[in-house]
Amino acid sequence: MKRSGSVLRCLVLGFVCLAGICCLLASVAAAETAEQAFSEAKKEYGAAMSIPQPEKRAEALKQRIQDFQKIAKLDADGKLADKSLYLVGQCYHRIYDLSHKPEDLSSAVDNYRSLIQKYPSSPLADDAQYLIGVLYIAHNPDQAYIELSKVALFYPKGDMRTKADQKLAELKKRLRCEKKNNDPQKNEPLPSGKKQQGAVKPGCPILARLDNIQRWSGGDYTRVVLYTSAPVNYQVSTFAADPKTNQPARIYLNLKNCVVNPTLAAEIHVKDELLQEIRAEQCDTTKARVILEAQGIGSYRAFSLPDPSRLIVDMRGNEQRLAKSPPAPQPPHSPKIELPPDKGKSLPSLAQQLGLDVKTIVLDPGHGGKDKGAISPNGTYEKDIVLNIAQRLKKKLEDETGCEVFLTRNSDEFLSLEERTAIANAKKADLFISIHTNANEDRSFHGTETYFLNLSKDKESARVAALENATSAKRISDLEAILHNLMLNTKINESTRLAKDVQSKLVNTLKSRYNDVRDLGTKQAPFYVLLGAEMPSILIETAFLTNETEEHRLKDKAFQETLADGMADGIRSYIQHVKNYAKAGIER
Repeated sequence: MKRSGSVLRCLVLGFVCLAGICCLLASVAAAETAEQAFSEAKKEYGAAMSIPQPEKRAEALKQRIQDFQKIAKLDADGKLADKSLYLVGQCYHRIYDLSHKPEDLSSAVDNYRSLIQKYPSSPLADDAQYLIGVLYIAHNPDQAYIELSKVALFYPKGDMRTKADQKLAELKKRLRCEKKNNDPQKNEPLPSGKKQQGAVKPGCPILARLDNIQRWSGGDYTRVVLYTSAPVNYQVSTFAADPKTNQPARIYLNLKNCVVNPTLAAEIHVKDELLQEIRAEQCDTTKARVILEAQGIGSYRAFSLPDPSRLIVDMRGNEQRLAKSPPAPQPPHSPKIELPPDKGKSLPSLAQQLGLDVKTIVLDPGHGGKDKGAISPNGTYEKDIVLNIAQRLKKKLEDETGCEVFLTRNSDEFLSLEERTAIANAKKADLFISIHTNANEDRSFHGTETYFLNLSKDKESARVAALENATSAKRISDLEAILHNLMLNTKINESTRLAKDVQSKLVNTLKSRYNDVRDLGTKQAPFYVLLGAEMPSILIETAFLTNETEEHRLKDKAFQETLADGMADGIRSYIQHVKNYAKAGIER
């Protein structure tokens, strides 16, 4: 019996091996068949192109279209699919050159675009994009300019870049000339003593590229960030939910002179408590659209930031949705989020209106991961120092205030500036404190300073903001319009009080234990990390890492502990101040 069982097992194993070999052989045969079919079809395509009679050549090319379409379906591994799609586009392209029929042009463009969308990493993708531009040159030069611009946007290192740039230069001259000739005022004499101001600008838009979409959610708050290759003008529109058609609420973001990167997913299914889906689509050749579908949007705001260029959208749910929806599992850290009171309802208490009930604090150790922050001449990284300080401060605040305290990062990881603020908003924090070390080319600079969000009042504040924002001083001045739009929702008064309390206690604590401590005071500047924060928020520059004495101190655990002591004293002082203020208001 044992022997027969062994024989049976051997037979079974033999059949399994044979089946595997058969599958392998079938796969190889299919691959060979696809390769052979493609090779034959390509030869036939070459033969068709050599036919002198236009009608017969077009008919032969139509046959080759069917061949390449079959190969694209047969090629399961996709090794030939991009080549086949490209040659289908080529066939339609050649037929259009003969027929000049709009439907042939449309078919050529559709197949080229299909190749770009399905196989964006194919070496033929830039060829397809270039040829789309070429197809439009004769009858739609504006469209051609846009399509050729995409070659540099999507394939800056592709082999079609040079050709596309040459065509763009030719088109720019042509469009400039056409605009000048079509200008009704071109022959009108200029008033006496007046000179022509500047050259006539061609109608050639500079395109930006929508490269990435990220989002962060927590409870009834969601932040969505659209990253573009260059600044874009945008329009926002909203549509309320329609229960009759089961349509959710939607926010439409129309990005002008922008194209969606083919590698970006067209649909991003989210399904969190508020946001349901994100869709990116190309409305026309110069306008991209992003649609945010959500359940019960109570309020939202959108603003843009440079370096990198991005559009930020903050959304909060409405009270009706929150009342109907069961509470999502959340960590035990849910103080209120401020919403405008509805008519007919009693007003919240003074403490609630001012956001004085401090239960949750988010600490933000600056920089991290690839972003080292300031670097001392001896190679000390800001990102390491501030994480150690934040961890010490977290423990002190939990022990001394009873508040829930969270860190934006617990390890050496990279977080974008917008993600840090989103974490604080998602946690429904009552205070947000970003911790940093300072730096200056002049190594004699030293001292401690605390900032709150506002426009800079001096060059040094602007310099520090530019340093922390990783941008230029010129960009800081450009933030004025953004800040004006956001200031109505920013708790400047409370942030000012928090900054003053923390700065005062921090400096006093340092002076009690160290010599030559310099108080640089409380200042204001436009820090990206504080933009959009829905709670009192400050940024602390603990000391200068570029100063030899302060670098030595910052690396010392005792000094880090002292910094944490001083910050904790300042935060406790702020909490007591606002509690006293709320109590006085109630007693009145």
